[in-house]
Parts: sequence; C-alpha cells; structure tokens
Amino acid sequence: MADKKITYKNSGVNIDEGNLFVKKIQPFVKSTSTKNILNGTSSFAALYKLDINKIKNPVLVSCTDGVGTKVQIGVKTNKIDGLGIDLVAMCINDLICTGAKPLFFLDYISTSKLSALYHSKIVKSISIGCNQAKCAIVGGETAEMPDMYKKGEFDIAGFSVGIVDKKNIIKKNNVRKGDILIGLPSSGPHSNGYSLIRKIYSTRKLNDSSNKKLLNAIMKPTKIYSEIISKINNTDCGITGIAHITGGGLSENIPRIMNDDLGITIYKNNWKIPSLFLDIMAKSRLNFDEMSRVFNMGIGIVLSIKKKHIQSVEKSLNSINEKYYIIGEVVSKKGFKII
Repeated sequence: MADKKITYKNSGVNIDEGNLFVKKIQPFVKSTSTKNILNGTSSFAALYKLDINKIKNPVLVSCTDGVGTKVQIGVKTNKIDGLGIDLVAMCINDLICTGAKPLFFLDYISTSKLSALYHSKIVKSISIGCNQAKCAIVGGETAEMPDMYKKGEFDIAGFSVGIVDKKNIIKKNNVRKGDILIGLPSSGPHSNGYSLIRKIYSTRKLNDSSNKKLLNAIMKPTKIYSEIISKINNTDCGITGIAHITGGGLSENIPRIMNDDLGITIYKNNWKIPSLFLDIMAKSRLNFDEMSRVFNMGIGIVLSIKKKHIQSVEKSLNSINEKYYIIGEVVSKKGFKII
C-alpha cells in the first residue's frame, strides 16, 4: 500500500475555507470604504491618500489593542457578534485621547480552525465598529494555526491610524489645577476585567435563559466615543485631557493625562454605578477603591475641561443627547483620591 499524502489540509490548514472567508467578508469591508483608499484589500499592502488641505502640520497617530479574555466568554456562550466592535473601540478610544481623528483600521484573527461562516461574524462586527468610528478597514490577516489554540478558540487584535494637527495634540502639560473632570458613561465593562469576571461567574451557566440579562450585560459591546469627541471639538471647548478608562480602571488611567505634580479627586456619588459592577463588587468582596483599579465603574471616557468652558461642553453634549457626569476635579495635592 502506497504511503498516504500529507497535505496542508489534513495538517489543519484549509486554503479553500480561507478563500471562502475572504469572499464572505468583502461586503462588510466594502461598507467602510472611502475615496482615500487607492487599492483593494487583495493587495499585499494598503494604499491610503491623506487629505491634509485643512491641516497645517499633520501628525499620524497609531495604536494597537485586543479584547482580552472577553473572547473566551463569547466563544463559550456563542455570543461573538459584538467582539469586533470591542476591537475597534479599544483602538479608536485610545487614538482619540491624543486629539486625533481616526483614518483607517486593520485586524488580525488567529484561530485553531477557520470557519468562513463563524469567523466572518467578527469582521462584520468590525465593520459596524468602523462605521461608527467613521474609519475604513484597509486590510487584515487571518491565521489558521492548528495546535496553537484549543478547539474552537481564537484571538483578535486591531491596529488603527489617525491624524491630528500638531498644534491640536492633547498633551499632559495642558491639564491644570482646577480643571473639571467630566465622565462619559460606559456601556458596561467594555473589554477590561474579564479575567476577574470569568472567575466570579465561572460556575454560572450563562447560556441558560434565566441568565440572559446577565450575559447581555457582560457581553455588551464597548462604546465608541470618537464622534462624541468630534462634536465637542467643533467648538472652542477647552478640553485639556482625555482618558480612556481601560485596564487599570479609573485610578490608573486618569492620572496618565496629567503631570505627576498634580492630583485627582473623584466624587463617587456623582454618578450611578451600573448594577453589574455592584454585583461583581458584592461577589468579589472588593471595595470601591479596589474595583476602580480594575473596572471603569460605569465611566468609559474622562474629559479634563477648563472650568470656564464647562457650560459650552455641557451644551454640546446635551445637543447630541449624550449623558455625562461631573465626576471630579484636578487638584494641587499629588495622588488619586476617591471620596
């Protein structure tokens, strides 16, 4: 009997499935396309034409991020449809902290076994996020890697590029004592703290109908703030700093937008803590300060605003029906204090 061929397919990589996947995601990618894209995603690299007529001194801004172990809950509960929005949000919400406007986005999907039907849901979700952020998908990579992941597992990463005029870059030394901190509500835990969440809810059958509300709260896609910030920036709004509340929560991220010689006072009673965080707090037995080093506690973005501009910012936020809370202020005494 002749020796059997060892093919790429029976080694775990299906090129035909990969081609089907590419075909399936094309409408989603195309839905984000702009006139700035000079070639298709089938090329080896993306070509993007910059419009810099209104920008005197253009600076490109780049960042990358992932979704962490939220992916694992999505896989185990078959609730992966929002993970692409999470991916876009994690990148774009970082990008806008510099004052930049998003331009384009790339993604990376790695999996044990590629399914065109299943994994195209991720790209569809990415396209929804990119349309929310008004940026284009210019390319991506999908890697089928048997033995690198357990059966059914995958991971995702995103990369985004934006642009800002050099004079409009938001810098640490913009923030001053007396600046007011405005919090924009989060949609949930966003994409942080999920290792703790999985530990707390590991014994619960999140797929059961009785836990549907809890699962929806845990897996709600991360809010994308770029258009909100853009609307505020249409006026002389006095934004001195923007903090994206990600890993490290409120207490680790707000200090990143200011110099070390300043401090922060947060008034925790100035906003309603979402019930999911209260449930996590009760089950974990963590206090508010400890929770604030892990979770956003219901605040996804914090803006530092010059006191004299507060009314104009409030007017801008009210005009687009965006909720907000005055959650604290910048003080002269170093440190992060929650009262």
